[in-house]
Amino acid sequence: MSGLQSIPPELIEAVCLQLDSLSISRFTQVSRQFWCIFRQSSALQYKVQLDLAGLRDVKSGEMVSAARLDLLKVYQAAWANIDCTRTTKITADMSGDSWELVGNVLSTYNAEAGFIFNGIPSAVRKVPHLKWSLPEVPFAVKDFTTDLSQDILLAVEVNSSVMVVHLFSLTTGLPHPLARNSHLSRDFDEQSGPPLLSCHFQIRIFGEYIGVMIESFEVEETRLLVWEWKSGVMKKHLYSDDMTSFAFLDEHLLLISAWNEFEPVLRILEIEGPVESSALSYFTFGLPHLSANVMDSHDIDMQIQTEPSPSWASDSFLDVPFTTRHLDRLFVVSFGTWEPNRETHPSFLLCVRLSTLLNLRGNSPVDKLPWDQWGPCNTRMLRLPGLPDPWVCFVHGLRMVILIAPSRCQILDFNPLSIGGKRILHEKAVDSRSRVFEQPPTTSAPFTVFSVETSPCKAVMLAEDGIITVSPDENFFTIYSV
Repeated sequence: MSGLQSIPPELIEAVCLQLDSLSISRFTQVSRQFWCIFRQSSALQYKVQLDLAGLRDVKSGEMVSAARLDLLKVYQAAWANIDCTRTTKITADMSGDSWELVGNVLSTYNAEAGFIFNGIPSAVRKVPHLKWSLPEVPFAVKDFTTDLSQDILLAVEVNSSVMVVHLFSLTTGLPHPLARNSHLSRDFDEQSGPPLLSCHFQIRIFGEYIGVMIESFEVEETRLLVWEWKSGVMKKHLYSDDMTSFAFLDEHLLLISAWNEFEPVLRILEIEGPVESSALSYFTFGLPHLSANVMDSHDIDMQIQTEPSPSWASDSFLDVPFTTRHLDRLFVVSFGTWEPNRETHPSFLLCVRLSTLLNLRGNSPVDKLPWDQWGPCNTRMLRLPGLPDPWVCFVHGLRMVILIAPSRCQILDFNPLSIGGKRILHEKAVDSRSRVFEQPPTTSAPFTVFSVETSPCKAVMLAEDGIITVSPDENFFTIYSV
């Protein structure tokens, strides 16, 4: 110990800055001297507090560590004590039937007005409220999504047998300058392919990949197409009658929800490799078995909800001190049911972290894990009176927001280091009467919950810097930012 105590404090601080926050915390417990070094170092405290908040530093501007630390504490306090009666409040008109929240951008579209975009502001992070529009495009937009971090507006055009994915600049409306081909088209056989005009689309952007899932309302076939958007090369074209939803896990892997006969499953698939459905190799996570009565008599909808397009802040894009860290993210599998002659339908959300899925897959000697071998200890299942619509983005990073009453919502934080709020650690069973599941699922993954009062609303969404509510008549949004 005497040797360590003779090392200059500034050198000890420099070494500690290369460690992770857990190691730094343990280091401070070695001696009073090391604790004092930590307490006198804004840089070390800032590094630890970033991890506790699930954020990462952005090396922009001239702000020193002490100022960043002060802002971070204010930002965390604003989220932990968000008060919609006192926080920054902005009202935005719907101005269209199609709308989407991705990252920190709220977008609406209609054929007459075109696209209107609202960037979610933050007084603490000094993010301004940006609002801009793009004129109507020369085709009927079936669906769209955005990615501000890569300046992408992706719009889908369809006719009876052809789908075209258009890649525009989100800020200029011109064809995206980095796309070799800004119009990616796919022809479908009019006899055997899905009737595109009556299809539902799921669209995801993740780094260099875009994915489009096409679910037909008329034929029992679902297709998933994945392109490398800059080169225009197709990476996957999957088609089956058992897929229900998908998301990108990371830059190498897809996550697909599907039915294995009557068993719901999550499948992990490499993006690289065979393009077509044949000769594919999956890693499969089993989910709780559904009741045979439910499968026989009720409609079941299973969807994956996650942050649609994790936006990595560019140093040159916004001069912010910190932003969300995307090394770990929350994935929510929703089970929505519909029962004839009932006003309420039992609905459930299964929450699991990205790190959990990757660690279990990496450490498993087999290519399938049954639910009872992984789910109870690694997930958390919640019951809701009803599920949000599929286009309602209620997940950001490791947080999600749920509406529990017309004027009250809860923010659930699955960051294991989260502080404040009410920490939920105990295991809990849901569906005790087995109305949906064969056996009541019992889960125990911990989370922290914060309650928030809002104005009356029909739906609530979550962005990096605030929550967004949808008015009961769906005529306007209200943005509550921190």
